[in-house]
Amino acid sequence: MNFLKVDQVQKIIELAELAYCSKDFTSEEIADSKTQAKELVEFLIERRTPNTPLNTLYEYVNQLSAEEKAELIALMLLGRGHSGEQPSDFPDLVKEAQGMEAHYLLEKSLLAKYLRNGLQKLNLPGINQ
Repeated sequence: MNFLKVDQVQKIIELAELAYCSKDFTSEEIADSKTQAKELVEFLIERRTPNTPLNTLYEYVNQLSAEEKAELIALMLLGRGHSGEQPSDFPDLVKEAQGMEAHYLLEKSLLAKYLRNGLQKLNLPGINQ
């Protein structure tokens, strides 16, 4: 990663765990939580509800530069197993992620898990691996 720092990713992981009360989900809960997360993100953004974990996560991610956001989205895609990409595909994922909105990230209820997986695939230190 050229722009995004590991400590920034670690902070986002911590905020995502608070926002989504991370736990192991069943596939039914995951499908339902994706819908709920998207609706909650949209509601909080629309209402700008202060001092909620999800709003704090949104504000933290939103203050990142465009380059940092692209790397963060690419890291999430890599960690999610997006189309079977390997760590060597990370630069291509960054290009793909450029211009994507932060909403795309924040709708992922398993964001913390995906980011941890992405750090692990890039052999970068993460938290609670």
